[in-house]
Amino acid sequence: MIVSVDKLRKSFSSKPVLNDISFNVEQGDIFAIVGPNGAGKTTTLRCIFGEIAPEGGELTVFGEKVTSRIKEKIAVMTEDRLTFRRFLGEDYLRMWRMLYPGWREKVFTSFAVHYKFNLNERVETYSMGMKTLFHIALTVASGADLLILDEPTQSLDPVIRQEVMGVLRDYVLQEGKTMIISSHEIYDLEEIAGSFAVVLEGKVLYSDTIDGAKETHRIIPKGQTIPSGEIIGVTGEETLVRTDEEAGRFPNFKEIVLCYLQSKKAFAPFEEEFKPRFKI
Repeated sequence: MIVSVDKLRKSFSSKPVLNDISFNVEQGDIFAIVGPNGAGKTTTLRCIFGEIAPEGGELTVFGEKVTSRIKEKIAVMTEDRLTFRRFLGEDYLRMWRMLYPGWREKVFTSFAVHYKFNLNERVETYSMGMKTLFHIALTVASGADLLILDEPTQSLDPVIRQEVMGVLRDYVLQEGKTMIISSHEIYDLEEIAGSFAVVLEGKVLYSDTIDGAKETHRIIPKGQTIPSGEIIGVTGEETLVRTDEEAGRFPNFKEIVLCYLQSKKAFAPFEEEFKPRFKI
């Protein structure tokens, strides 16, 4: 087990953000955290790489609490793409070489040549898309065993986004690394992720492998008999059901995610008290 998150809790200014969130990330997996803005995805990542401390629950990375020694095995690309004022690309390069003993110069150079990084320019002047590519290059070239990327395809055009996700997938598979990705791009995640967690209001609604989720759910068209099992939610005029029966068709990843976000599970803590308010 590379990352174990068990009933993690975190609040900011007395406002709960994480509410007993739990999941595990296995060695060599690409694990996707999916959910709307404000669901707790970024806060969870910040706890995992040690930027902030949770207020409750258990969190281990590589079987240990997060320490400065453990952080040497983790490389992070944050959603905000923060840059140091007046730092050139070359300055970042020197800094990351010092921070990561397993730095892969050849990997970074491949990115730099392909995407035409100007290392003599200040990174703060890069376009948002170029900043994203630059930070991805640093993160992958770090040689770290655990890569954490928050919205890694933000500001990229569709062609480059697809290309980058393929590079990330191939790198993890070939190098035996582990990756956690938080993203709104569900179609992109379906192409590369092995496992996932659907997060809403600081808790996990559902976590599984993508293949496992598809095998245990069915989409039932309107008018067809609903098989025995658990009705998760509705997408368009079709119903997602968790069942062992052979019925309907297999869902895609987007259908699974959206139905769980709209499901009774999302409202379970309030259903009895506020039942008249929800049309589920």
